[in-house]
Amino acid sequence: MQITELPFNQHIDLQIDATGDGDEVFLKQQSCLLNHVGSLHASVIHALAEGASGHYLIQNLLPLFPHSTVLVRKASIQYKRPAMQECRAKAIVDPASLQNCIDTLQRRSRTIFNIPVHVLCEENIIATAEIDWWLQVPK
Repeated sequence: MQITELPFNQHIDLQIDATGDGDEVFLKQQSCLLNHVGSLHASVIHALAEGASGHYLIQNLLPLFPHSTVLVRKASIQYKRPAMQECRAKAIVDPASLQNCIDTLQRRSRTIFNIPVHVLCEENIIATAEIDWWLQVPK
């Protein structure tokens, strides 16, 4: 599965950046995604951040736990400036946090995993987010 296969992400045309190392997702500006001042709507930026965190899970955890149940439990986002052009987002996860999540899933079969995300336009961070995912693997 790819994050781009989910119906909502198809609706907003969320894409995986295939030009880099494949760990970023992006959105091109479309008139249907803009707010009243001509920048990306806050909810679209939030969806981009959540998409980046989900993409990270798909790449880094689902290969180890393919039959997991994963759901967003909590999300927070801080908007720093308007998004006036194409935006991209990337999960910024410490490798030790990923290993801790893997160890916990192997021991307890469920955990909550916090994934920090940066959303950027050009080289400017326009938002930071934290997405808490609830994960459970079958016993």
